[in-house]
Amino acid sequence: MLRVLLLLALLIAAPAHAQPESAERRADRLRTIELNERARSTVTHRDRANHDVREQNRKALERYQRQRAEWRQRVAACQAGDWDACER
Repeated sequence: MLRVLLLLALLIAAPAHAQPESAERRADRLRTIELNERARSTVTHRDRANHDVREQNRKALERYQRQRAEWRQRVAACQAGDWDACER
């Protein structure tokens, strides 16, 4: 058990003695951060645009459902003998 604890302590402490970051590694890391920020910006822009489309689709579906309900009411009224409903 003591060996396991010692091994864990060594593994946790190992990164503390890591070598300093090289200029090439730092440039790669910064470039990756920049690319990630650009990608996040693109996704945010896309999501905002998609939100507008989804909202338009939702409104169109609601309008369609209202029109369909009105049509069904007219059909029912027509079948019940309201001839004015049949002509609309």
